[in-house]
Parts: sequence; structure tokens; C-alpha cells
Amino acid sequence: MSTELKKALYNISALADLGQAITSENDFHEKIQSVLYVITGTFLANKGALLFYDKPTNKLNTLTQKGFAPADLDRLNPEELMSLGRNEPYLIGDDPVLAVAGAEILAPLWVRDEFIGALLLGGKLTVGPYTLEDLELLNVIANQIAIALNNHSLFMDLSDKLEENRRLYEEMRHIYHGTLQAFAAAIDAKDAYTKNHSHRVAKYSAAIARELGWDEHEIEGMYVAGYLHDVGKLAISNTLLNKVTPFTPEEREEIRKHSTLSHSITAKIKFPWKNVEDMVWHHHERLDGRGYPEALAQESLSDGVRILSLADSFDAMTSQRPYREKMDVQSAIGELRKNLESQFDHKVMLVFCKVLDKEIKGELPEPDILPHLDRDSDLSVISALLEGIIAELSTP
Repeated sequence: MSTELKKALYNISALADLGQAITSENDFHEKIQSVLYVITGTFLANKGALLFYDKPTNKLNTLTQKGFAPADLDRLNPEELMSLGRNEPYLIGDDPVLAVAGAEILAPLWVRDEFIGALLLGGKLTVGPYTLEDLELLNVIANQIAIALNNHSLFMDLSDKLEENRRLYEEMRHIYHGTLQAFAAAIDAKDAYTKNHSHRVAKYSAAIARELGWDEHEIEGMYVAGYLHDVGKLAISNTLLNKVTPFTPEEREEIRKHSTLSHSITAKIKFPWKNVEDMVWHHHERLDGRGYPEALAQESLSDGVRILSLADSFDAMTSQRPYREKMDVQSAIGELRKNLESQFDHKVMLVFCKVLDKEIKGELPEPDILPHLDRDSDLSVISALLEGIIAELSTP
């Protein structure tokens, strides 16, 4: 194998390694330095430098260099380099415009019509000039370096854009959650007896979805639906919402309109989560088809609707209302159990019991249900009840 071929293979190997490093900023700078050392070693050059063109500032920045004075490299004019042949090694000689102290060869780096930077080499450590074979090999190397630098630049631009998109998404999420809290506060202001109801339902719903194995984006959508499920009550009169005596059939029908009103409000919002408006619309449906507003049943009800239905009912039963006393936790769980398959889903009930039991036993890092329950509750009794239901519902 000829010496020139060995040189070419050695440089190609080093440049391939550089191409694999574009996804890591630290690795890239380490390997670009290694590549320069390979190139200077291959040509026995006493100096070398790789410069990258920064288009916004119209300047050449030094990526790595060996033997040159930084001030000399800073004097290079990128516009003068752009007038030279693309990736063609140029013997500087006595050219006053391109002269850099100690440099003998300059190769402008291009990818298609994009100026990328420049490669400079000093004189040889051995006696004699650069040969035609040296220049041909350097032309191949310049092409490969230009591609690697361009790919790295594209990757970093993409990373910056992704980071900007991530930041904008986080800002959007904060805006959404701020809006949710404002809606919930407005509902609480109308109906003092259901204060924090939306917050609790959102927490319970998200806890169930998480235990079911939903991904974080889906869990967040479930949380949002829980927060907004009663937003339609903003259109119901305060007098009716705070009535202390039982509702008449006409008043009950008026109250039931809140789910459709909630849908009308949420359907106008372009959520980044799926089915939020569907969940708030149908959270009062039942498996047996006796719910409202559309009397849907069984397969027509999504898992999100089934979760929200149970979470909403459980919190309603364990909360004080103007027309009735709140239930203790055991009684509320008993009601859920009694209405399985007719109103509440078997799988959702099982998961709800598992989550609450885990929270009671301290098996979850951040409990979502337990902190909102009556502090006088006997947790050992509740845990025993839950264990019995879990065993029963887990039986094939």
C-alpha cells in the first residue's frame, strides 16, 4: 500500500469519527482537535488551524489551532476567502490579503453554496514544499471537514430550536394551568359548598390514570378535564347552586345542563390534550345508560369518562353539600362498590382502591387522594375495606 493511500485512509478514519461526534458538543470539540492533530501529523505541518464561519457576525471563529498566534488568525477576512475555490487548497505564498504568519496553505471550506470556514496549515517540518499529491489529499479532507462542521452546525441549530420549543411549551402549560385555576376559583365563588371540588377531582383522576399506566401527557389531559368538568356551572344561577332544600324536577333538569355547558365552553379551546371536552361532557353518564346528557352506555364511554365519573362521585359523596351531610370514607367506598357495573367501571374501581390503599400504607411518594380526606378517618379500617375489595375485584 502506497504512503499516500495510507495517509488518505488514516484521515478518512479520523473524519468518520468526527462525523459521529456531532450530537455531543464536548465530544465534538475534543475530536475536532484530534482531527487537526491527525492532519498536521499526516502532512508533517508545523502549524494548523480550523476556523468556523459565524454568519450573523460575519467573522471566522477559531475552533482549534496549533502553533498560530490567535491575533493573526483574527485578521483573516472571510469575504476574501469566499472568493477562492471551494475546498481547494490555496498556496498562500506572498499574498498580502491571505497572509497569516507561518501559514503556507489555506483551504476555504464549503458545503454546496454555504461557506463553512477554513483550514490552515503551516510549513512542513521536513525540507521541501507541499506536493501535488498533498494538495489532492487535502482537497478530499477539506470536503469531509466542511460536511462534518456543517452537520454539527445544523444539529446545534436544531437543538436550540428544540430548546426554544420546549420553553414555549412550558410557558403554554403555565398559561393553561393558570387559566384552569381561574376557572376553578370562579366556580368556587359561585358555589361555596363545592370549594376546591374541581381541584380534588383533578387530583383523584390523575392518580387513577397514572396507576393505569397512562403516559404523562395523557395524565395531564385527565387532570385538565378534572379541573374543568364543572365549568358549565358558571352559567347556572347562584341561587340554584346554593339551594339548601332538595331540587324540584325542573331545578334538577336545570342543574344537569352544566355538563353540556361545560362541553360548549371547552370545545372552543384548542387543547394540546385529546378528548378533554368529551370527558367533561359525559362525566355524568352511567354504564347502564341511565346517565346524562346523552344516556350513553358501556363501550360508548371512554376510560377518561369512566375515571372522571368515579372521581367526581367519590368527592361529591365525601364533601358537605347544602342539602345533605357528607359521607364518611368507608360509606362512600361502599356506595361505589354497590354501584359497580351499573354506574362505575370495574377496572377503574379496582385501580382507585389500589391507589388509595398504597397512599394509606405510604407506598407512593406523593399522595393525591389521602390528603383531601377527613382527618378523623380510621385509616386501618379503610385499608382493610380496600384490601377486601381489591381481592374481590382481582378474582377472575
